[in-house]
Amino acid sequence: MGAKFYVSADRSVVPAWPFTEQQVAEAVQRRWPESTAGVVPGDVLEIDVRVGDEHCEILFYDDLRFFAFRDQEPLRVPVVIIHTLLRDLAPTTPAIWWADYDGTPEPFDVQADAEQVAEDFGM
Repeated sequence: MGAKFYVSADRSVVPAWPFTEQQVAEAVQRRWPESTAGVVPGDVLEIDVRVGDEHCEILFYDDLRFFAFRDQEPLRVPVVIIHTLLRDLAPTTPAIWWADYDGTPEPFDVQADAEQVAEDFGM
């Protein structure tokens, strides 16, 4: 525990995702109406998603165009949430993920099944 994970557009293919911070907030509300998304100091969108009894916090840095979340149990929750948002907002944009402890980019397959991506995450 203590690690942070990041997901961004694969900048070796595209410069950034084609959506805005506002569109992310709207997508969160559409998918998970009991959740919140608001800008905090530093122009960071703080997303607090509630899915049934599960809850997680995800940050979206609009200026640098990436999602970030801390290592948490279950790890599949933030992975599936981000995957769902990307399927809604940028389904054809290649994405990658990396952890702060090694920085090695790995594919984040938006076209694959969300549960499979979550199962493979970090493996």
